Amino acid sequence: MPTKRELRLIAFSAVFLLFIAGCSGEKTQTGAPTTPFLGGAGGLEISFLEGNPPSEVTDGSTFSFQAIVKLKNVGEHDVAKDQIKVSLIGFLPSQFNPNTPDNFDETKLRDRNSLDDLTGRKRDAEGNIIEPVESFVTFPEDAKNFNFKDQIAGNNIFVFRADACYKYQTRVKSDICILQSQIDVSEGAICKPSEAKAVFSSGSPIKVTSFRENVAGGNKLQLSFDVDHSGSGNVFDPTTAADCPRDSAGRRAKEDQVIINVDTGLPTASGYQLRCVGLSDVAGATTAKQSGKVKLISGKRTITCTLDTPAARTDFIKPVDITVDFNYAQNADKEVLVKHILTNP
Repeated sequence: MPTKRELRLIAFSAVFLLFIAGCSGEKTQTGAPTTPFLGGAGGLEISFLEGNPPSEVTDGSTFSFQAIVKLKNVGEHDVAKDQIKVSLIGFLPSQFNPNTPDNFDETKLRDRNSLDDLTGRKRDAEGNIIEPVESFVTFPEDAKNFNFKDQIAGNNIFVFRADACYKYQTRVKSDICILQSQIDVSEGAICKPSEAKAVFSSGSPIKVTSFRENVAGGNKLQLSFDVDHSGSGNVFDPTTAADCPRDSAGRRAKEDQVIINVDTGLPTASGYQLRCVGLSDVAGATTAKQSGKVKLISGKRTITCTLDTPAARTDFIKPVDITVDFNYAQNADKEVLVKHILTNP
C-alpha cells in the first residue's frame, strides 16, 4: 500500500502533467469562422525552382540549363493567367544563346503569361483552409536551353531576375451603424454611430488598416478609412491589366495609383446618398456607391466619405464593401556563377 505522502506525490504529478499538456497544445478553431478573410500581406510569391538556374555553370558552351520561375498565390484574390506577365532580365541573352542560328527567340524572354490561373488561398464555411497550387514559367520555352557560349578570362557572376507584373485586388469589409436618433443616442442602442469600427482585409499587399464612423448631423454620417501599401513591391494603375512600366516616364504616369470602390449596399431610391472625396458615382448603380482612381502618397491614402440618410429609418447595422484594385510589380533574383574552364594551349 502506498503511503499518504506517495499518494500526494502521484496526485500532484497527474495535475502537473495535465497542466503541461494544456499549455503545450496548439489552439484549434472550433465551429465556423466568424471573420470574412484569412488576411495577410502577401499576393504572389515569385521564386526560382531549386537548381533552375543552377548556382554554377561553365563557359564555352559546356553547360546547358533552364530558368524555371515558380509562382504561388498566397493572397486571397484569384489571378487569371492572362493577368500576369513574367520577364527574365538582368543578363545579356545573346551570351547565353549558344547556337547560330539562335537556339531560342530572345523576345520570348519577356512578358510571358502563366500557363495556369493562380487561385488564392481559400477557407470553406467550416474554417478549413485550401492551399493554392503552384504554377511555373520556363525560360527559354519549347525545350530550348541557355548555354554560356563565350570564353571568359575568369569566373564571373551573372544575375537572373524574374520580373513579374500582375493585377490584384483587396476586398474589405466593415460595419456602419445607423440609428433613428443618431445625435441623442439612447441607452442600450443596438450600436454606436461614432467610433472606430473593426475592419477586415483579404490577404493582399494593400490593406485597409482602419475604418471610422462619426455623426455629422441628424441625417448625415462621416466615414473614413486608410489604404496602406504594406508589401515590398511597386503599385501601378490597374486600368490595363498587368501593365507595370519600366521606363521612368511611364512609371511617373502610373506608379502608386489604385482604383477604390465603396459600396454601402443601401438603396439610393430610399434616400441614401454617398459622396467620397476623390471618388464619383457609379453610373447605373442602385446603391449608394462611389468609385475612382486615387494616388497613394508614401504608400498611404485616407479616404473620407459622407453618407446622407433618409429621415425615416430604423436602427440597424450594415456591412460596407470596399475593394482596392491595382497592378503589382515584384521580382526575384538568382546569382549564377559562370566558371572558366582552362583549356590546353
